[in-house]
Amino acid sequence: MDQISRKRDAGRHSEFVELLTRNYYKLNSFILTLVPHRMDAEDVLQSSITYMWEHFKDFKPDSNFLSWAFTICKYQVLTYYKQQQRCRLQFSPKAIDIIEAENEKVSDALEQRYDALKACMKHLSEKDLTFLKRRFVESKSLKSLADEIGMSVNVAYKHLARIKNALLRCVHQKLDSGDVI
Repeated sequence: MDQISRKRDAGRHSEFVELLTRNYYKLNSFILTLVPHRMDAEDVLQSSITYMWEHFKDFKPDSNFLSWAFTICKYQVLTYYKQQQRCRLQFSPKAIDIIEAENEKVSDALEQRYDALKACMKHLSEKDLTFLKRRFVESKSLKSLADEIGMSVNVAYKHLARIKNALLRCVHQKLDSGDVI
């Protein structure tokens, strides 16, 4: 390669970098509107830039770079869509039946835990029930709750931990004994 060709290539490189830098965020935003995941969008943008650089010799200096770049990005996004379609995981009817059955088991188990928790909460004192209600139903912070009750935050944390541990033991006991409706 002779010196004139190298200077021309260096000039084209500088021109490409300048045009890309000026339009980078527009291209990125364009791709982000079409590709749902940021990491995938970054991959599409990088493949678009690589393609642009490899084909920059075909770009006419007096034409619209952004329009040319958007067209390349669009085709890179379409390529991404095709790749995602090929990678789509499809379950067999048997697998769907298994997943459905497992989902029902999990739902039943969660319902039993919920019933056990409701039964265990009936054994709490009114003071502890009020404490839990203010903390979780009213979404009060432990600090504000402690201030209202007149206890330190540390004592409030310990009080909440004792209530949670008592409920956890009770729920486990009810589930282990089968004492759940």
